[in-house]
Amino acid sequence: MINFFKLKFFDQTLFILIFLLVIIGLVLQYSLSLSDPGVNFFAKQCIFAAVGFLLFWGISFLDFRFIKATAFLIYLLAILLLIIVLIFGKELRGTRGWLDFGFFNFQPAELAKLATIIILAKFWQVTRSPIKPKHLLFSLILILPLFLLIIKQPDLGSALTIILIWLGVIFLVDNNKKHLLSLLLIIVLVTTFSWFFLLEGYQKDRISIYLNPSRDPLATGYQVNQSMIAIGSGQFFGRGFGLGPQSQLKFLPDSETDFAFAVLAEEFGFMGVLLLLGIYSLLLLRLMRIARQVYGNFSLVLICGVTIYLFFQMIINIGMNIGLAPVIGLPLPLVSYGGSSLVITLISLGLVESVLRHQPFAKASIIEDSEGFVLIGK
Repeated sequence: MINFFKLKFFDQTLFILIFLLVIIGLVLQYSLSLSDPGVNFFAKQCIFAAVGFLLFWGISFLDFRFIKATAFLIYLLAILLLIIVLIFGKELRGTRGWLDFGFFNFQPAELAKLATIIILAKFWQVTRSPIKPKHLLFSLILILPLFLLIIKQPDLGSALTIILIWLGVIFLVDNNKKHLLSLLLIIVLVTTFSWFFLLEGYQKDRISIYLNPSRDPLATGYQVNQSMIAIGSGQFFGRGFGLGPQSQLKFLPDSETDFAFAVLAEEFGFMGVLLLLGIYSLLLLRLMRIARQVYGNFSLVLICGVTIYLFFQMIINIGMNIGLAPVIGLPLPLVSYGGSSLVITLISLGLVESVLRHQPFAKASIIEDSEGFVLIGK
């Protein structure tokens, strides 16, 4: 139920930082449209942004406890859509991961990332301390259907994001060193199994090229090499708006999506990169500060899950652009072109605002909830 009296709890700083990142993304899309007026990425992204902000605003008024109550339904919906996309989905560049609605191609893997955060928040809300190995195993089993269905598409980037969210939450809720060592062993086993049985040949090539981009500069290493050329040519102040030769002359593939960071660096240089990283840093710090103000395990894990999700996608995408991570198709949050990614990310951040507006405020600065976790309040 929408409660307009909760408006005073709206975090304006968080909203401004989100808005600035979306504006940067729109500026980049407009710049790319200058050299190819027939491409309507900018117009579509404007529509996606408008829809995303409407949902952000609506979700922020919605009581987050409704999301908590329907967590399992959201989880099942994500699984159902991932099954549907494998059967009826649209295939792009070897990945069957989109449901074609004409103007809008929806990517269920993006919803699966949010569903992962929500279902883990629900799981750790009802799990009582002390944390035992069986809890870690159950939480892994919970996300495995999402992970395996996404790998089946195959979409390595989104599948990796699911695992990283799970790992980040585990490190948040459990500080038992034996458990963490067991996790490292599980990661090694899963990585080995994935390499031999789950990854496609082209995905292995991307990882190999990550280690040595110059090995195949005209094929699998082409994107990374062109991206680093674009970034290096930007120097301190950049080539200027709409004047980046790598992006404007289409030497840089996927410049509107995976390599939007390279476009920014080429046209606005080190100063533009510094501005972008500064806004991202402030956004992540703001989310961490909000996490310290909430009460209840669901709220805490939800906000930390969103923070982990944004952090890893940002780090991996920038790493892809500068040759420090394999190219696995992860967008730059709130900046890269893509309706599914932008809308789901804004919904995720809307949930953070919802927690701020509707959480029960406690007087104590540190409280312990019914599950036994120590939570830090205001």
